[in-house]
Amino acid sequence: MTSVSVVIPVFNQADLIGTTVQAVLAGRVQPLEILVVNDGSRDDPHAALKPIQEQAAVPVKILDIPHGGPGRARDAGWRAAQGDIIAFTDADATPHPDWLYYGLLGFRDPQVGAVEGKVVSSGVPTIFTHQVHNEFGGQFMTANMLYRRAVIEEVGGFKSPYREDSDLAFSVLEHGYEIRFVPEAVVYHPPRRESWTFYFKKANRKRYEALLFRNHPRTAAQYIPRFQPTELLILAGEALCIVALWFGLWSLVAGLALLAIGLPKRIAAWLNGRVYSGRDYLVVWLLTLALVPVEAYYHWMGWLKPPQQARP
Repeated sequence: MTSVSVVIPVFNQADLIGTTVQAVLAGRVQPLEILVVNDGSRDDPHAALKPIQEQAAVPVKILDIPHGGPGRARDAGWRAAQGDIIAFTDADATPHPDWLYYGLLGFRDPQVGAVEGKVVSSGVPTIFTHQVHNEFGGQFMTANMLYRRAVIEEVGGFKSPYREDSDLAFSVLEHGYEIRFVPEAVVYHPPRRESWTFYFKKANRKRYEALLFRNHPRTAAQYIPRFQPTELLILAGEALCIVALWFGLWSLVAGLALLAIGLPKRIAAWLNGRVYSGRDYLVVWLLTLALVPVEAYYHWMGWLKPPQQARP
């Protein structure tokens, strides 16, 4: 059987990493090793994992690195791993017992360089929870991705600290390999509670989306919309409302009309599947008005001043 190493980056999630590791150890297929990459956490994943390390049938290793983002943590992880296949998941995710079994079956064709599994959002999300899901593939989330180690090495590994999942996947596709979606390889990703400031911190990562288009112009265009029409409508509407102080009522009316077209779709995407109150609904409207120009700023900053890449 092909050997597989499981790589899990962790940053300030010592309270969650044990559950993830135990889920991997309870799987139908046992990995060669589990490598937890401590990305400069302020809590103590060593203490959280020590009881599991003492009982585990396979090595559970911890690699400590300075904080540099999930991309750099995953890059350090696969380079230290020994398996022919590198399986990535998140510290707050729970792999299904058959995760590795079905994931490895996807590599029966030698032209398959990577396997993408299904990510299921479990739990009850609210407006201030972060969760991800991937039901149909084409998103390449490293919450549930398996790569041939030789292919990662061939394309140079992870080169971006954020949006690293798409960056690596696009490189693999551009080298002529197939990335196969295997929906039977399931990882559950429960909602994670966040504060309202999380969304503004996350907006900074829009710079790395611009980096994707610079490094993979053709491939990125197939998977990521370069511009969101709703965001353009919101930006134009906000601008017209602001300049109404000088240009008068017509500018205000036009701006409000554009906002009335652009905002509902963005709001609906945020609230989709979430539990919220009337107060939450108002908060989402106000936050969206503030977030869209912030995201646009970082998006264009990514084009004008590309963020630093990780080492090849």
